[in-house]
Amino acid sequence: MEHKDHDKVFFANFGKVMAGLFGIFFVCIVAAAIVSGHDKKADPDALARIDERTRPVGQVVTDPAALIKVAAAAPAREPMSGEQVNGKLCAGCHGAGVLGAPKAGDKAAWSARLSAAGGVNGLVTHAIQGKNAMPPKGGDPSLSDDEIRAAVEFLLKQAGV
Repeated sequence: MEHKDHDKVFFANFGKVMAGLFGIFFVCIVAAAIVSGHDKKADPDALARIDERTRPVGQVVTDPAALIKVAAAAPAREPMSGEQVNGKLCAGCHGAGVLGAPKAGDKAAWSARLSAAGGVNGLVTHAIQGKNAMPPKGGDPSLSDDEIRAAVEFLLKQAGV
């Protein structure tokens, strides 16, 4: 029964410890302010280096009109053959039949697509505009319609259609 006021003793000691910690905290804040100096201005060269390191590496464009402008502003390049377009884009899905895409070399699947589309022109139109999971122009807006036609004809030739 010697310590019947345990709570009072605990809170008194706890208050002393917290007061000491807050005192140390404020001494550290004052010392840091004195050491760092308040009158220093930001170095413009340092700020420029920070801006250079932290600027975005790219920009996402989702506006279709802006995408057309970006594609139109792309530097001129040599036209690709159907085989090159197939190797760059088409084979990614048509090589494995991803999401129902007819596999390259599957004569039955390509014959069915060819007749359903109304011929080669219909398949080319679907490739240019996109169909189901296939994005327009296979996801590369810089491809010309002739390059898309060459890729479709290449895939049909591979399938023996």
